[in-house]
Amino acid sequence: MKKKRRKLRINRVIILLLFVFMICFGVILFIRSDFFSLKNIKIVNNDILTKTEVKNLSNINTGKNLFSYDIEKIKTNINKSKYIEYVKVKRRIPNSIIIDVKEKPIGCVLKDKGDNYYYVSENLCYMDKVERENIKSNCIIVESDFSIKENQIKFENNKDKEKLTSLIKYIKKDGLENKISSISFNSENKVNMTTKEGIEIVINSNSDIKHDIAKLTQILVDLKSKNINYGKINMTFSKYTLYTYK
Repeated sequence: MKKKRRKLRINRVIILLLFVFMICFGVILFIRSDFFSLKNIKIVNNDILTKTEVKNLSNINTGKNLFSYDIEKIKTNINKSKYIEYVKVKRRIPNSIIIDVKEKPIGCVLKDKGDNYYYVSENLCYMDKVERENIKSNCIIVESDFSIKENQIKFENNKDKEKLTSLIKYIKKDGLENKISSISFNSENKVNMTTKEGIEIVINSNSDIKHDIAKLTQILVDLKSKNINYGKINMTFSKYTLYTYK
């Protein structure tokens, strides 16, 4: 009687194990089926890089099983770009991979005397060379005397670098990055700027940049309210600002 019960228990265990095995086998087959074949690569929050460029950086293509892709390797590939600060990659069942990128902000575009253009970060570190026609519309083009060697930028005048860093900081802080189109340090003791509408602006290179940009913002708002998008704003005088029609 005891042997019969023991044999019955063994048979139950075997049946249970077989049942578990069949479930696991079925799950594995299901996971490896075409149902989980990658069909969509979705790229979000990109601005500087195009979706195609991010996809090419990821070095992945559709068609393989969703779970066969190495997420960490994809992140490593994308992080090689000079424009990427960090990236998040995740699978979305049943057939998608989501690539969420955080790009490094472009401070401005430096233009040299040979009409070459370079993206630089907000602290004026070299990012990349860029063709004129590919420059992003909200990037400010800056003319100054500088050189580039081994991806390191050296300004002939360190005061220009300090002044430009402050300018970029307060221009963005006051929301003028989509208003100012160019900055030039080629005039002695003066900084020349131009708005996208064509208004010329001149400030003293030794003045208080924070104060000047705050004042400039008010002036541009006032001119816009009057539908004026031309002329010259001269802020080089110590006690007043001169606006002239051209």
